[in-house]
Amino acid sequence: MTREKGGLIETMQESGLRPMESYRYMITEAGGEDCIGHTIRDHLNYCNRLKMKPIEGGDAQVVIDKIYQNMSDDLEFFFRVRVDGYGRVSSIFWRDSMMKEDYNIYGDVTIFDTTYRTNRYNLICAPFI
Repeated sequence: MTREKGGLIETMQESGLRPMESYRYMITEAGGEDCIGHTIRDHLNYCNRLKMKPIEGGDAQVVIDKIYQNMSDDLEFFFRVRVDGYGRVSSIFWRDSMMKEDYNIYGDVTIFDTTYRTNRYNLICAPFI
């Protein structure tokens, strides 16, 4: 993806065009799909990266802020955050008063480990249903 094409895609996305609309526009301007110089997958991936850019580096901070808020609301709230050598969050553990009470009653723990399955981009899919 050239810098010029990336800038054009960003401008079209900021203007409200959807990724497929911007892709079709670029095909028309280039004179056909063979002349555009990148695939539809490249285009959609680039659009997705643009969407994710505003939250890069901030998503973990939102979680930490929420944890501190819970800590101020619940005197029994406890948490630990582990970071890797680059300062990135690698794991979070938390327990609130209700969880502690449930453990005291039932004696069981549920662990949610998202490192088991990752795709080729090292991304996880961890739906809560």
